[in-house]
Amino acid sequence: MSKSFRQGFTMIEMMVTLVIVTLLASVAIPLYQNYTKKAKAAEAWTELEHIATLEDQLFTDTRQYDTNGTKLPAYGAKFTGKYFVIQITAGTGGPWIASAYLCFGGADANCTANFDYRFTIDQSGTKTSLPQGASEPEPGWKL
Repeated sequence: MSKSFRQGFTMIEMMVTLVIVTLLASVAIPLYQNYTKKAKAAEAWTELEHIATLEDQLFTDTRQYDTNGTKLPAYGAKFTGKYFVIQITAGTGGPWIASAYLCFGGADANCTANFDYRFTIDQSGTKTSLPQGASEPEPGWKL
């Protein structure tokens, strides 16, 4: 064949290119999704640690913990974000426990019931995570 008749790509070249692009996408897309989940969770983790610090500050000032989330907003606590809702309750083994309900689709009024992950911290600094559908929390904050 002379060069004047050869134009474009062969079917084999197109198939090889398609396979390479598919393999790269199958690796890159899950990595990107995991990265975005961790970025969305980072704000909730930061706010939970901030709330733990504010609980200590409140106890130093008033000798009482906030067990229902009514006193900490005056100290600068943020209980809602774009992807999370935080609740403070009385702890079973201590004075308080703060739970962040993470909803990757965006936090709304149903986020505490239909969460993707729940992260908690208590007065001793113990952190746990609970994926949706799991029955037992895991130690540490992990996705």
